[in-house]
Amino acid sequence: MLSRPCSSRIRLETSDLSHSLGKAITRGGHMRVFISSVRRGLEEERDALPGLITAIGHTPIRFEDFGATDLPSREACLAGVGNAELYLLILGPNYGHRFLDTHQSPTHDEWAAATAAGIPRLVYRKDGVQFEKDQEEFIEAIGDYTSGVFYDTFSSTADLLTKVAEAVRNAASAPVGLRYTPLDTHVPIVWRRTEPSHTLSSERPTLEVHVQNVDTRRFSARELEELADALLTRLRNSGVVDHEQGLSVERNDGSVAVAIAGSVPSTWNTVRQSRVTGVRVLSSGQVSVWSELPSDGLGAVLDDEALTSQIASALRLIGELRVVVGPELAIAVSVDPMSSVSIGSVNEMPRRSANFGFHSSTPVRVNPDESTTLAALDSGSSEVARNLVRELIEQVRRR
Repeated sequence: MLSRPCSSRIRLETSDLSHSLGKAITRGGHMRVFISSVRRGLEEERDALPGLITAIGHTPIRFEDFGATDLPSREACLAGVGNAELYLLILGPNYGHRFLDTHQSPTHDEWAAATAAGIPRLVYRKDGVQFEKDQEEFIEAIGDYTSGVFYDTFSSTADLLTKVAEAVRNAASAPVGLRYTPLDTHVPIVWRRTEPSHTLSSERPTLEVHVQNVDTRRFSARELEELADALLTRLRNSGVVDHEQGLSVERNDGSVAVAIAGSVPSTWNTVRQSRVTGVRVLSSGQVSVWSELPSDGLGAVLDDEALTSQIASALRLIGELRVVVGPELAIAVSVDPMSSVSIGSVNEMPRRSANFGFHSSTPVRVNPDESTTLAALDSGSSEVARNLVRELIEQVRRR
């Protein structure tokens, strides 16, 4: 199966929290906790949670705090998520109104933002209520996540408060969820250059991020065919692409890929921010994300901090696609081609001059020599990305 069925959703005991929450919130003290839910049908729970969170030494964040309205702006909600160290999702019977631009409810958008940012998440579903169809589908999608999520149910406000108090206390001191293990066998990686595709090919310098299950779990032809439609939906729900942005699916023997349309620069020296251009899943279980590097009229820029953020985002996107099942993953990255790439700062673009120093289009690649856990696709993504960037930049400097 491509995803977990409803009956086997993540149900972690509190003692397992250290495996599902990463170092993003390992603070041993105060945290900002974003409370996310539809208010209708959960009024009592939402009114009770802020006092609890404050009483145990943390700061609650709710949309009620953003102004005198039951329907806050999407920007305010997402800003609140971005300022939090912990995301608390309460699922009641109602899905909520949909924003016109994302076609998702505020709660759904907040979930996507917390997931994309790698913020650890606590999820509680109310028992004994009838869920709207849209809410059932949302719950089903949340149940497919295998990393970074603590999932439980509650029967009453008192039951919820007891469980949240214990989980938040544990989250404040949760250890790192990442673990590294040296590989004793070679894990083959299929690079973009070795499997040319007209849809995904580009002469622009491209960052490749590849994740391969070490156990080499394979997808059947039927599973790949079913996955084609699922990738489109999951990409749009991730927030990486707009709902109006063009997507095209390409099916080849043993692979399925989605290309993401981009815009043409208005002027020669227009600054182009990094963006995802495509994803690919192979029958071997390898999942890949292609991204353009930030660039201006003089070419692409390798910036340590920007590249770390870009790789971490790609890893979290792979996690959001819900294709990789682990438990041990091998991760590889590459920049290809290198002929118009220079080391610099994205803050200095557009540039007047650049020192390229690379006279070959030969790619720079970091092959995996160790495996890591599923936390690499969630709360541990930034740590993994830093390690990969360090090795990649070292290779570039040695040229």
